[in-house]
Amino acid sequence: MLIHDLFLPLPLVVLPTGTMLLLLSITWHRSATRSFSLALLTLLLTLAFTHHRLTTFLHGGTTFFTEDLWADYTAALILLSSLCILGLSWRNIARDTDQPPDEYPLLLLLGTLGAVTMVFSTNYMSFFLGLEILSLSLTGLVAFRHHHIPAASEAAMKYLILSGFSSAILLFGIGLAYTATGSLHFAPPDPANNAIPGLPLAATIMILTGIFFKLSAVPFHMWMPDVMEGASVPVAAFIAIVPKIAVFSALIRYFGTGDLPPFLHGTLSAIIILTILGGNLLALRQTNLTRLLACSSIAHVGYLLMAFYSPGLIQSGAVAIYLIAYTTATLGAFAVISALATQEGTDGTNIADWKGQFTKHPLLASAMSLMLLSLAGIPPGIGFFAKFEIAATGVEHQRNLLLAVLVTGSIIGLYYYLNIIRVMLSPASFSSQTDNRRNNPELTALVFVLAIIVVVGGIFPAWLIRPVLPASASVNTAPPPDTTQETDSRTLPP
Repeated sequence: MLIHDLFLPLPLVVLPTGTMLLLLSITWHRSATRSFSLALLTLLLTLAFTHHRLTTFLHGGTTFFTEDLWADYTAALILLSSLCILGLSWRNIARDTDQPPDEYPLLLLLGTLGAVTMVFSTNYMSFFLGLEILSLSLTGLVAFRHHHIPAASEAAMKYLILSGFSSAILLFGIGLAYTATGSLHFAPPDPANNAIPGLPLAATIMILTGIFFKLSAVPFHMWMPDVMEGASVPVAAFIAIVPKIAVFSALIRYFGTGDLPPFLHGTLSAIIILTILGGNLLALRQTNLTRLLACSSIAHVGYLLMAFYSPGLIQSGAVAIYLIAYTTATLGAFAVISALATQEGTDGTNIADWKGQFTKHPLLASAMSLMLLSLAGIPPGIGFFAKFEIAATGVEHQRNLLLAVLVTGSIIGLYYYLNIIRVMLSPASFSSQTDNRRNNPELTALVFVLAIIVVVGGIFPAWLIRPVLPASASVNTAPPPDTTQETDSRTLPP
């Protein structure tokens, strides 16, 4: 019997099972409360079984999935993010009496399933299947905004078309990689051991193109602000966090933690520079907070790619703490936006509407300021040490140009983050002095939990700096034997 018939991480059993039970529940009888409760229970059980597997992992042979510290770490981040986003969504969806909301938690579970599948994948087939499950569920989530149908439909259509186009490029690259190596093992093909040297090069570039689109790296980024603006606030948070963790995890898994192929050095440096500067410069002109955070997330992808481009002793800790810092601060910012939504249906994404928030809601405004300062890399938030670790990876490899770009991008980012704080400190207009905010105690509690994580992580960052990255990936050579040998990447020495 093949090994991939035996080994399966337990989260990939619990999460599909819960999704199918939720689908059966919706078919039997529609109930928003029961659907959200089943989704919540499924995510909690999946999180509890993250470090477990269905059977024992056997070395050697063909496998679709692996289970190591890197997969467990990123899967836990994805599941925790989905739990928070489910909490952000509950009040909005429950109030929607015109349309049944049961499909929303189902789509959220499917998107989480696709993301978790990607982080455990060591095979092109399982990786692409997870990517498409995530992409298709995102299309439905973006369109799931019944009170803003034109904007949501336009955003969903943009994402569907551009996502399909990028997936086609990625699939073409996978086909070229299989032609060059005869293997579906999730690793870059080796140009040195191929009869057609240009084939592995073309395969790697096309696969990276598809991955960079999903990460919204420049110049594959223009869909991100439009799609996030058209989506609801919780879905925008999902787009900003979950796909990026999953795709970046797959990118690390694909190339490993060793040196990148020489032909990628110049290209990757250019993409990092364009992504950091492009994302920050785009954010300068935004008047919508969701669009601003979308542009900001583009810049943060550039910072993560800088750590990816700088393998070494510092890389693992830098990636670990930066993912946590970005996730908690972004979730916190979107949670504050949701908590300040008004009874009239205003979602709080217009920056001009944030005037006087320090007077009307000082605690939420302070929490929002903390999240923004953490994203900017200012203490006492965890973002300061996260960005410091990213800079340390560049210093270790003497990447002076990238370090200059990082500093420049951080200065630009500080301007537009502080501008939002300035707006909150300014006096409110007479028409906005009445407090018509919805009463959402669970959102307020979530905001303060995230704020505590940001502050504690900033005071004790050593707790979060851990060697979680997988070992260096092997390259595919052509032609392989009947069974593909897989590099053991389950553990990493401390």
